[in-house]
Amino acid sequence: MARRGTSRSRRDQRDQYDIVAAFGANLKVARLKMRLTQEQLAEATGLLQQYISLVESGRQNVTLTTAQVLAMAVNRDVRALLARPRRRPING
Repeated sequence: MARRGTSRSRRDQRDQYDIVAAFGANLKVARLKMRLTQEQLAEATGLLQQYISLVESGRQNVTLTTAQVLAMAVNRDVRALLARPRRRPING
């Protein structure tokens, strides 16, 4: 039974990583569409450029408050930044 608990927590960690990675990837796309650098986004939000880099690379989780600040800075709804990226069909 201990294995089930361990397995479940690993699954939870993967799911958490996926949403963190999705948020970061969507933030980067939104930032680039606005033609902002990481430094400009950092200045607009009061965050460090290094922090923005970590978020965009999916290596840094954010609080709900920070997610809202970042979303507002790139003119997006937080829900849009949390959405899983759509997979593009393979053209063949």
